[in-house]
This record gives sequence, C-alpha cells and structure tokens, in this order.
Amino acid sequence: MIGTKVAVSILAAATLARLLASFALLPANSNGGNVVDQTLGQGTLPALGAALLDPAHTWDHLEEACFWVHHSPDAWTDARGIKGSRGSGVLAGYNAIYTPGTRIVAPPLVVAFLGEALVCPRRPILWAVQQLLLLIADAIGAFCIYHLGKRMFEMESTSSEAEIERHTKLSAKDDGKCNNDLVVPGVLRPERGWIVGLASKIIPPGELLLDVSETKVATGTSADAPQQKEGQTNGVKTKATENGATSPEEKDPILTLDQLPAIAAVSYFCNPVSMMANAGGSTRTLWDTLMLLSLYYATTPPAGTTKEGIPSKIPSATKAALSLAVATYADVGYGIFILPILVWRGFLGDKQKSAARKRGRHGDWRMVLVLFLSCTGGLHFLASLLVGGEPGAYRKVVIQTMLRNVAFVQLDDSGSVSGPSMGLHWYMFVQVFDRFRPYFTVFVSGIPAMFAVPLMIRLHRYPSVVAATLQLLWAIFRPTTTVHTLMLGLHLALINPRTIVRMRNPALVSFFALPVPMLLFVTFHRMWLVTGNGNPNYIFFQCFAYGLFVTIITMEFVSATVKRDKVIRMIEKGNMKKLVKQIEAKGPGKKAEEKEANPSNGNDVKDSGDDLGSKPEPVVVFL
Repeated sequence: MIGTKVAVSILAAATLARLLASFALLPANSNGGNVVDQTLGQGTLPALGAALLDPAHTWDHLEEACFWVHHSPDAWTDARGIKGSRGSGVLAGYNAIYTPGTRIVAPPLVVAFLGEALVCPRRPILWAVQQLLLLIADAIGAFCIYHLGKRMFEMESTSSEAEIERHTKLSAKDDGKCNNDLVVPGVLRPERGWIVGLASKIIPPGELLLDVSETKVATGTSADAPQQKEGQTNGVKTKATENGATSPEEKDPILTLDQLPAIAAVSYFCNPVSMMANAGGSTRTLWDTLMLLSLYYATTPPAGTTKEGIPSKIPSATKAALSLAVATYADVGYGIFILPILVWRGFLGDKQKSAARKRGRHGDWRMVLVLFLSCTGGLHFLASLLVGGEPGAYRKVVIQTMLRNVAFVQLDDSGSVSGPSMGLHWYMFVQVFDRFRPYFTVFVSGIPAMFAVPLMIRLHRYPSVVAATLQLLWAIFRPTTTVHTLMLGLHLALINPRTIVRMRNPALVSFFALPVPMLLFVTFHRMWLVTGNGNPNYIFFQCFAYGLFVTIITMEFVSATVKRDKVIRMIEKGNMKKLVKQIEAKGPGKKAEEKEANPSNGNDVKDSGDDLGSKPEPVVVFL
C-alpha cells in the first residue's frame, strides 16, 4: 500500500521535475538554442511539440492573437469594413482578430482574460506565472481524479456488483455463508481478477482435458512420454476445486480497489507527457482541468454533515455546469462530457435501484442541463459584446473558433493546413481532391458523435466508463491528435479496475507498444522537415500504428465493460442457474469425455454431428 510519506515524496520529486523541465530544459519562449535541440539535434523540440501540443491551444497562439489586437493597421481594417483601431479602441482590435487570414482559433474571452493578462505584456516574470499556472492546473486535475476514483469505489461498494463479488469470494471457502444464486461461475470471472483482490477465472475440467489431448495430437507426443505433474497445467501451478475444475494457485493481490484512485492521481501528476506538454506551453491543460472539475462536482454527494454533525445539503449543480461550460467555450469538443454528467445527476437512472444508491445520487439533471446551456450562452453573449460589429459578425467568429476544434479544415483560403500530428487527418486531407474535402470533413468529424448514443444506451450504468471512452475516442478522432489527450483518457480508464481486469491480452500488448510509434514519429518528423532525408509516408505509418493501438485499447475497454455488465444482469435476473446447467450439459467436458472414450489417431479433421451439437451456445462464447 502506498504510504503517505512515499506519496508526498513522489509528488515533490515530480514537482521539481516539472519546474526543471519548464525553466531549464524546454524554454518555450526562448529565442536561442535549448538543451533538447543542442543534445538531440536541431528540430527535435518542434517534433516533440507536434506530438504533444495542439497549436490552437498554446501560449504562442495567444501571443499571435495579441499581435492582431494591438497591431491592426487602419488601412487593412478599413478595407474590410472595420473601423480603425485608433478611433474605436479595443472593439475594433478584437474584431480584427478573426478577419480571414489571421488563423486565430482562440475565443475572444480567452484572448481577453489569458492573453491580455499573461501573454501580451511580454514580461519575463509572466512566463514563470504561465508555467506555475499550468503546474497548479495539473495538481488540481490530479486531485479531481483521486476524488473521482474514490467516489466511484464508494458507489460501486454499495451496488449489487459488490454483493455478487462478496458471495463469489465466499464460495471458495465453502462455509455455507454464501448465496449460490449470487455466485459467478468460474468460467465467467475475470482472468486477472486476483490482481485487485477479486475472484479469478476457473478453468473447467473439460477444457483442461481438451488442452492436454489436443497438445499431444499436435506435437505427436506418445503415450510413453513423461506426463505433467499433478497440480500443473502446461507448467502453470493450479489448484483443483470441488467439481474438478482448476484455478490459478491463490495469489496475494498486487493492489486493492481502494488504492487505485491514489495511484491514478499520482501517475497523472507525475507522467512525463504532461510535464513536457506544460513546458511547451499547452493551454489544453487548463481546459482538461475544468472538465475534470465538472466531473468532480457532478459526483459530489448530495448531502453531508457539518463539523457539528448537522446534516446539510451540498450544492454542486452550478459548479459542475459552469466548469464544463467554460471548457466547452474554449473547445466545443468538451461539450460531449455533459452526457456522463447528466447520468451522474439522475438521467437514465435505473428504476429499481437500491436505497443506498438512491441516497448517493442526485436527481437534478434537468437543472444541470439548463445551467450548462445558460452558462455557455452567456459566455458567447459576452464574447459578442467584446467583438462588436454588425449583428452577424459574431457568427463568423463562432465558426472560426469552433470548427477547427472538431473538424480538420484548411487554415485559410490559401489552402494551407495544420502540420503533422499523431492523428491521420493531416495526411488524408492533403490526399483528398478539393471537391471531396467537404465530404471528408463532415464524415470524419462526425464519427465521434456516432458513438455517443450507443454508448449511453448500453453503458449508462457506468458513467465513469463512458467518460473515459469519450476521452479515448477524442485521442483518436480529434483533428489535431496529441499524446497529451491520450494520457487523460488512460487515467480516466484506470479508475475503473473492474473493467480493466476483464481486458484481454491485445490491449496489454497495444499499451506497451505505444511508445514505439511515439518515438518514431519524433524521429521521422525531424528527418522529413529538418534533415530532408525522409518523407511524410514515414510519419503516416507511425500515426497509423498509434491510432491502431489506441483503437484496440478503446475497443477492449468497452468490450470488457459489456462483459462485466452482462454477467451482472444475468445474475440479477436469475438466468445464471440456467446458464450453468447449459455449460455442464453442453460444455467442452462432454467433448473431452467422448474423445477419451473414442480416441482418434490424429488424422481426423472434422468432428461428427454429435460433436457439433455439444458446442457451447453463443452466449457462453460471447462472455
């Protein structure tokens, strides 16, 4: 178990590493050389920026916006029907920011509050304030992840799933205290459940017989060959159960479920990707933190107690709605997270919930939705007053500031597009003919929205899983895909251990393979754009591999949640007894017994009709 002193030491070391990276290794605003380029070669820092940063959400982008605020010539503005900046002050400057050709995506209020305060004055001390602000934002994000995971653990501890797990663990002791109706069959348990102290998968005896006999036929092992020792299966120590099935020898859990929130929070704050992204000046950290704050307030218990022990109501609807509204104003893509928030606040709630879960859930989802829409509309109204101009002028501003956050489009009428990123949009866009680009933009940009409704319908009982899945989808389909976006999705997934233990080996392989395309992307980016001995196809294949690995992880995460939910629903409905009888009557044990009674010489390839009839039903294969 992670002690308090150890956690504090790790956080302190991570803070020092962040400050070192911010102030020494990656000086974002330095005009001279930097340690990274001097050590690894010229062009390495821009390559790292392409993998980690979204150009539309950086301090440098706000600095460019500040230039257009204060340096819009009268002749240039008058030619487009805008009053000169000298005659009309700030309003003309903010209107000029979004004139075609400026390529500014930051919304007006972001430029006004962040740009004017921390970027435009161009004082050295302000650069230090920028880095400290991002450091504090990541610390708040880690705090939110910890409490979010802790609340998920508390909610799930009072659910029917926790009751099923308790009776399943008691069934191994055979002391008569468990309810057999709530015991999960061994074949349907998570294979890696022992890692977090859950009941692990038990291998049916028929599968063991099939495994041994098929291995003999495939390898040509004779009957006189030395046999495996009792208690071992292919070299793995096993333990026989009462019905002849075997399970892995009982192991001590590596972690416990209540430790995962602290581990996720420490990992989020200490991961090097966030450190380098903040050192490079990524303001997306601020918007990620606001989104996490909205999830934190959405999961706040509806009631608490004061220091005097008096029950009191905890208001949180306004805070949750306002936090998400500000993040959505900066990047409209964050608006999709209103879906899990509404579920936490009572939307799509189960009618047959336990009293404990009813006490821990809000029922004000309508109020949260109205507050979110009102806050978002209010922010845009204030921005329209700041921009000024004709009534239809702000509509062009909204299009310019929103579109590039959800769709890959050209920067201006010249046809230029954003540079390479970890996604595939940049490569596919330049390969498409001009007349097909609108179709490509609408189709590809609409893919993330296609998953929202199916996820909500199938997984509405697991809003934390929905939130993690949506973030992982953004890590694939965001117009400017970055590793920074992926890190947040992985840490949101980490606070769902009951799902993770059901994920299969392809997800594990993909996770450990992710650093390969990341590092090769940086290498080939420099080879193409600096040394000139590469080409964009090199980067394309790394982006393809990166997207493939993230897709496998996301699909396995959703699939594992569906399996988990399926088992719970079957036990709640009382269908598990029928399933167990089907497994015993038609499972692989029958096939093994027939093979033992009628041994084959190894030349028969097709099974008989009786063998075909003894295969498990699709529901067993699905689970």
